Amino acid sequence: MAVYLCDTAIDLDAQTAYETSDIENLINQIQVSAKGGKVVVVLKNAHYLTMKAFSVLYNYIREAPKDVVLVLVSSDKSRIFPLLLVYVLSTVSAA
Repeated sequence: MAVYLCDTAIDLDAQTAYETSDIENLINQIQVSAKGGKVVVVLKNAHYLTMKAFSVLYNYIREAPKDVVLVLVSSDKSRIFPLLLVYVLSTVSAA
């Protein structure tokens, strides 16, 4: 088990917030929160994101600050944006 102490936790459910604008708002919230310390973002039902929202998220996490942890939660891994899934799996295996 990994334990992580953070200053801010952000919880987003993609079942109701799945558009590009929702992810852009999330990124803005992360950027503001990350200035004050470590941030954990829990993105539930990630498979509901639109392809464009996945693309925006993918572009962000490739350059996200080290003090940001993103937890993707999905009951259908096959619906996750393939490039994002490959990136996440390669990042996890490299750690």
